[in-house]
Amino acid sequence: MGAIPPLNEHQWMEVFHRYKQYPEYLHHNQGMTLLEFKRIFFWEYFHRLVGRLIGIVFLVPWIYFNLKKKLNFALNKKFAVAFILGGLQGLLGWFMVKSGLVLRPDVSHFRLAAHLLLAFFILGYLFWIILDLMSIPKEKKTKKQKKFRSYSWSILMLVILQIAFGAFTAGLRAGFFMNTFPLMDGQWFPTGYLNVVPVWKNFVENPIHVQFVHRTLGWVVLFAIISFFIAVRKARSSKKYRIGATMLLHMTLLQFLLGVGTLVMAVPIPLAVIHQLGAGVLFLIAIYNVKIWA
Repeated sequence: MGAIPPLNEHQWMEVFHRYKQYPEYLHHNQGMTLLEFKRIFFWEYFHRLVGRLIGIVFLVPWIYFNLKKKLNFALNKKFAVAFILGGLQGLLGWFMVKSGLVLRPDVSHFRLAAHLLLAFFILGYLFWIILDLMSIPKEKKTKKQKKFRSYSWSILMLVILQIAFGAFTAGLRAGFFMNTFPLMDGQWFPTGYLNVVPVWKNFVENPIHVQFVHRTLGWVVLFAIISFFIAVRKARSSKKYRIGATMLLHMTLLQFLLGVGTLVMAVPIPLAVIHQLGAGVLFLIAIYNVKIWA
């Protein structure tokens, strides 16, 4: 459609009629009113519009600072990579949406996860540039403290893995059942969590198993970060490192509670969005810890 939404009743009815030809309407939303259609249209339209605005907000200052010769070659290369990644994210978003326009009315959870992970990668890449520009002073580390570099990287990898399974959980609608905690409908290992053959497919295609893995990783991330926090404290690290570990712990506890709340309340959209934003904040704090221990 481009950037201009329907502007009158006739245009709305035309778009609504086209929507009725697609599987999402035929399988999920038959009988939907025009007002209900406008609500779901708004979120898709708003998301695409923000994507376009991000490109403009990035590109215009980048051109301006280049004209003013404020950027050196190394920084320009980094920004060029960021711009290309932004374009790829738009392309991947289209590729994801396309998967829901065929027989299956939902987008592919693999493409959804790829779209989300690339968004996080861009976020992390830009944040890394910011941290470089801030020139965080490096401190001499003891032999005992040097282990925290690999420790912080391990935590970041765990957080990314958990985010990926969060995307799988959303894409498979796996949060809409077994809404109990800590057990899954009274079981540690729920019925049906290994129903798919071969076994490895349960990790990416079985909604019950995907929710099980997402829950389990939540505990793993929590205990790993508690352990990291205690170790940093015991090592008598300087204030910068203690603050980094404390922020990581506090955000992890909050994110864990948000995840539990989202689950037991059967995924209310506002809370689910806050949970996703919490993942973004936790991801950035994990990157900060990697950077200061580098």
